[in-house]
Amino acid sequence: MTGWSKTKTSPNVEEMKKRALLLSLIAIISVFAFEFIAGILTNSLALITDGTHALLDAVVTAILIIAIRLALKPKDIDHTYGHGKIETVGGFIGGIALFVVAVFFIHEAILRLLTSSSTDSASIVVIPGTIGFAALIYTLAVDGFRIGILGRAIKKTSTRITGSNTLKADFLHAFADLASTTVAFVGLWLVAIGFGYGDSIAAIILASFLSYLSIRFAYQNAMELTDVISPRLVGSVQQAASETEGVLRSDDIKMRRVGSEIFVEATIALPAQISFESAHDISAKVENNIAKSLSGAGMRVKPRNITVHFEPVLGTNNMPLELLIESAASRVSGVRGVHNVIISKITNSHTTDVSLHIQVNRSATLTEAHSIANAVEESIKEELTSVENITVHLEPVISDVVGMEPISEGAIHHSIRSILVGEARGVKKIDRIGIYRTAEDTFKIDINCSFSSEMTIEQIHDRVSEIEKEIRTKYPGSIVTIHAEPSY
Repeated sequence: MTGWSKTKTSPNVEEMKKRALLLSLIAIISVFAFEFIAGILTNSLALITDGTHALLDAVVTAILIIAIRLALKPKDIDHTYGHGKIETVGGFIGGIALFVVAVFFIHEAILRLLTSSSTDSASIVVIPGTIGFAALIYTLAVDGFRIGILGRAIKKTSTRITGSNTLKADFLHAFADLASTTVAFVGLWLVAIGFGYGDSIAAIILASFLSYLSIRFAYQNAMELTDVISPRLVGSVQQAASETEGVLRSDDIKMRRVGSEIFVEATIALPAQISFESAHDISAKVENNIAKSLSGAGMRVKPRNITVHFEPVLGTNNMPLELLIESAASRVSGVRGVHNVIISKITNSHTTDVSLHIQVNRSATLTEAHSIANAVEESIKEELTSVENITVHLEPVISDVVGMEPISEGAIHHSIRSILVGEARGVKKIDRIGIYRTAEDTFKIDINCSFSSEMTIEQIHDRVSEIEKEIRTKYPGSIVTIHAEPSY
């Protein structure tokens, strides 16, 4: 990839996940101990079943904690994308386990309905008592506590699209515990008032709903293990890459989610004529635009997880006219630079007019510069037959200046300052005037000054051109550079 800075994953998010799951595990174990003992003392199948469910949840939560720890391992030679998929596996296991528990509820509820209508029902005598209701009230409180801490952890560690599957799995388990404990509480209360069918019917309804939730959750994790990704997100990334200035097209987009991280690979087509440096800069812009598009969709993606491959495209079919014109002009011997390409399409005509600025050596004569301009026009017309009129603006280019010596003659500084502060110049403040004598016995003059912030860039350009012209008139052959800044 290009143009990325090294960033590290904040350990606080993962530590928050582990802390929430650990608290949940401790709470589940206490629930199992209390309910199982209370179930034996009261001969309540509902309490023993709910306690067994708590034990299974404890095992699943332990698995999820292990999954979190494994997901934190850095990438290695065997896992080049890291170990984040292990967390997805943990979420899948959690969903399947919840489905098994839901099926167990349905089986037990049907069995109790059948048993209650048989002659053997007398052998199952539930003795409602204080310890049974106390165990259920304690379990309800613990379930509420688990839902609270897990819910807060999910909000703090998730975005609208990405999040922690292990936390979500345990949150669903906590919700299932709350619901099942409520059913057990109602069942024990119905037994206490002499009605023994209500809890079994409610358990069947609840377990059916939990079966649907668990299957849906397991399916989502299974799809993530196959690297499924939303077509909408892929389209957003492709659009961001294709609309980046300089990109001809973007055909191949690959995305995958590993744990809570998103990885993107994009292939873009660039004109073969541009330099490697320009291709690198365009690729960096593509990465930034992709990151912005995903951020707008609610996803956090690390710059180092975005990789952009660029491929050169030969031929002119896919190249913008500006690049074709620049390429044609740059091939002419003597052209040192091309800029300000303006293309004008003639109304009700298939012809095009072009104007551009080219730079030639400042020592070139007018005849030499004119020959270069004619060669540029011919090169452009060979490349683009639809171009009818071409206007070439010639500019001198200044090569590197060596052997400069700073001078501090007060008279020259005073003379240049008087030009800057002349009437109608618009200069509000002069920050610096640097004067140097070159090896060719000419002056190089660098000026930093401020203009009114209300002026347009075109107005400032005109003022700067006037100042440069007057300085060069007074000091022939001088190289003048003026840096303009807004004055506030």
